[in-house]
Amino acid sequence: MSNRKKIIYSLIILLNISPYLYSFYDFEKVHFNIDNMIGFYPIYGFISCLGLIIIAKMFAIFLKKEDTYYDD
Repeated sequence: MSNRKKIIYSLIILLNISPYLYSFYDFEKVHFNIDNMIGFYPIYGFISCLGLIIIAKMFAIFLKKEDTYYDD
């Protein structure tokens, strides 16, 4: 079996096992009630990523150079 197939099969097995690992999560260690919500961290990560993109776009507006920057 080629190395590529081993990697693909390993990833498929890992993706199939990962939902069952959620049952081992210790819900007593959370500090806030919203941490218990299923899918909180993916939603939080997605919103954070969108926030970083929006901030980068805003910085790009203020830091933009003219097209003739290298012609001078």
